[in-house]
Parts: sequence; structure tokens; C-alpha cells
Amino acid sequence: MFEVNGVYANRRGKYTVLALNPPKMRVRFEDGSEADLKIDLQERIWENIAVEFEAKEASRQARAAKRSLSKETSYFIKVISVPSTSEMLFPGWAEQVILAPAAESSVKVNSGDRIIFYAMETRTFFAVATITEDAKSTNPKDYFFNIEAEEAGFFPIDIDASAIKLEQGAHVDSVELESQPKFKRLRLEAESYLEINEDDFELLAELLTEVVEDADDELDDEDDDAYDEEDDD
Repeated sequence: MFEVNGVYANRRGKYTVLALNPPKMRVRFEDGSEADLKIDLQERIWENIAVEFEAKEASRQARAAKRSLSKETSYFIKVISVPSTSEMLFPGWAEQVILAPAAESSVKVNSGDRIIFYAMETRTFFAVATITEDAKSTNPKDYFFNIEAEEAGFFPIDIDASAIKLEQGAHVDSVELESQPKFKRLRLEAESYLEINEDDFELLAELLTEVVEDADDELDDEDDDAYDEEDDD
């Protein structure tokens, strides 16, 4: 699979293969450092990275296509209640759906709209998502929603970025929202939608992206420690 002078990557970054000496190979990273890595382990890592890249690219293209079909995109904060803040477990998250506003609501949400998730308990913005299809009616219990209705509307979503833990999200005290200046003092209700402008959405999305990248950097540091142990073998 690997070839001398071939360029590949692992969680630490890109590297060039200098020599193949099974079961290990000598590589040089972009920062000039060299290491002896186990070939079979790096094969699995490289295959996983390739799959992740293809999935992200396909998701990006799908979102772009959805957005191009929509003449206008609206932006919302979706308020969520998460009783157990130690886990990312709340109705609809695993299934990647969100409860649509009630039919009588003045808030109108559509396919292609962008969503920022906000957790009431931790007071953090913790995920960015895109609504990918129109709402479909189904039994709320199918998605573990405890509401008094036999049917409700649910939007499928693509999760664009998410903090690993709720408390690692962007805290409400760290942002000022132009379109919702009183947000910090509002008495929020779970499952409600608050419309924001595009600038505020981009601000929150950028903060969350930084959170996700910081978390990835921590994982990279753990990978570095593992490679250092390999070098010592």
C-alpha cells in the first residue's frame, strides 16, 4: 500500500515515506521530524482518514445542493433541555432530527435553514446543523420525545459541527448577539426556536468550529504520545 516518497497522513499530519522496513517504515512529517511507524497500524489510520474525508466531502456537497435550492436561508437558535449534562443524550440527537414548531406557531422553519443548538442546563451553544428536508409527521415516541401528541413534525438534520461535551461548547457569557441582545436574560423554553441574523449565526458557528478544532488537537496530542511509544519499541 505504501510507497517510498509517497505522501500520506495520520492524526498527527501529513508525512512522506522515506524507507519501508517491514513491519515498520521510516517517515518524515511536515515539521521535519522523523519516526518509525508500524505499517499495519498506519494502513488502518490512512484508510479511516480517507473514508472520513470522502464522507465529509459528500456531506458538504449535499448541503451545498440543498442550500442552492432554497431562495432564502433563515437562522435559528434551537433551545434544548438536557437533564443529564454528562452525556450528549436527548431526544432526536442520535436520530439527527429536531422537533418542528407547532402548526399554530408564528415561527416558520424550512428545509435549508441553519440551526445553532443551545443547552439550557449548561448555558452553552454546542452544535451547528442544517435542516436537510421538509418536516415529516410521526409519533414523537419514535424519537423518545415525551410530549402529549400522537403525531408531530420532525426535521431531518445534518450536524455540521459539535462539541464533544456540552460544557465544552461556547458559553452564553462569551458572546453578544446583535439580533437577540437580551438572550442571556430570556426565560427560555425547551424545544423553542429563536431567529437570529446571519452575522450572529456565523459568529456562533465560528466559535463552535474553534471548540471542535481544539478537541481534535487534544486527540492529536494523544496520538503523538502513542507514536512516541512506538519509537521507543
